[in-house]
Amino acid sequence: MDNASRKLVLRRWLAAALTGATLFAAHAAAPGTPSKENSMSTPISGPFDVKLVPQEDKDDPSGIARLLLDKAFHGELEATSRGQMLGVRTADNRSGGYVALEKVSGSLQGRSGTFYLQHYGLATRGVNTLTLQVVPDSGTGELEGLGGVMKIVIKEGGKHFYEFEFGFDTGMHQAGAP
Repeated sequence: MDNASRKLVLRRWLAAALTGATLFAAHAAAPGTPSKENSMSTPISGPFDVKLVPQEDKDDPSGIARLLLDKAFHGELEATSRGQMLGVRTADNRSGGYVALEKVSGSLQGRSGTFYLQHYGLATRGVNTLTLQVVPDSGTGELEGLGGVMKIVIKEGGKHFYEFEFGFDTGMHQAGAP
């Protein structure tokens, strides 16, 4: 399979991963993830819309596909996000992986600001796993100190939903503090 064909298959696989499968996030505590020591976790959920825009680079022989992300979150997270995704798919189309970063701008339960989400996804012979985690210390404005993990759920008909468990690190320095 040539690189152009592999990129097309990868784009279709990434779109299917985001529109046709239930993906889940790992909930292990990690730096920047709320814990009992720094704050109580708050779970919320709601729908979101996603648009993937493939980016072509005919001079890139790597076989790595790049897509732009454009999302709109609704509910207790009223926000938009923009980001980029990189992914690969094996020759047999049964396994692959992707990474992505997106900047989320809006309000979370009435608190305004921005934060970054980092994605890490793998498909191992058809079994999908996905981790989305707030990048530690990326929260701005009223979202400073935000940490958490997000799960993506795709229901019948392809409708996307997020489940976001988050909290605020009460031990973080405030802007201007030593």
